Amino acid sequence: MIVKGDESDPLLFFKHLAEKFNGQWNGEDFSFDNEFGKLKSTTFGYMNSLYIGITELELTEEMTFEHDPISDRQFVSIRIGKIGDFKSEQSQIQQKDSIYIYNNLQKFKIVYPPNTKMSWFFIRFPKDLYDLIGTDKSSDFYQLISNPKPWFYYSPMLLEIELLINEVYDVLEDLTIRRGLFLAKGIETITKLRAHGITNKLNNVVYDIHPDDLEVMLQLKDEILADFTKMPNVMALSEAKGMSKSKLQRGFKSVFKMPILQFFNHQRVLEGQRRIKSTNHDFTQIAIELGYTDLSHFSRVYKQFLGKRPSEEVRST
Repeated sequence: MIVKGDESDPLLFFKHLAEKFNGQWNGEDFSFDNEFGKLKSTTFGYMNSLYIGITELELTEEMTFEHDPISDRQFVSIRIGKIGDFKSEQSQIQQKDSIYIYNNLQKFKIVYPPNTKMSWFFIRFPKDLYDLIGTDKSSDFYQLISNPKPWFYYSPMLLEIELLINEVYDVLEDLTIRRGLFLAKGIETITKLRAHGITNKLNNVVYDIHPDDLEVMLQLKDEILADFTKMPNVMALSEAKGMSKSKLQRGFKSVFKMPILQFFNHQRVLEGQRRIKSTNHDFTQIAIELGYTDLSHFSRVYKQFLGKRPSEEVRST
């Protein structure tokens, strides 16, 4: 099943979806529950230009969303996606949770697998609206959203962003305050991402990439992060994708700025950091969960990538 759309006006898009899937749409809440599966979304528009919402779906068959932009107004979309919902218990599949930021010119495809619950928080705003929440003209974030080329940015889920989204999720059914809180947390999310860019640099940006190539690399990213206890076999992956190892590595590096194995090892360390900060698991348990041979191995690789040992992290109480 293929759904094509332009994200310039999400409210109009949901009206179209309601017609296509015999769904219910009242201008804020959209839903369907039928032979295609289940989907529900709450979306608010502000000033006819800023849109913020949360969507959850679990489909009975694979669906591909093709973003095919038609509007020439320059806008930015932030899509923060998650396997499960934002109130799920922490799980091994959390490493697939991602933050995507892209502009209106970037075509792309996202595949939603069948029988898999997925959720995402999204913000879409025109570039000129950014001046209301940030006066800088030199930050990496501002330079990125000002770039006139098609571009696409990737980041693994950030704990501070996930906590913000949880607060939005908590008020989904509260008709009195949800519209205002969506706006407040949406602006805070943009501000936090800008601050993250200042501290960490927005390196994972790819420009003017073909949507088919981007789709392959995003799927490959999910495949290699599906199980941190299994080191990726680059030869097997290249054969499965029908391309040479060198071509696969070039394509992957163009999107994620690292070769496949280095990316895997870096993401595994970041997942370890997230579990240290957000769970009560001891360091040895986390090391075993992530496929390290022992705590010493985990600590050595952790310091290699993050410049400090796991024991130096400040754990949440």
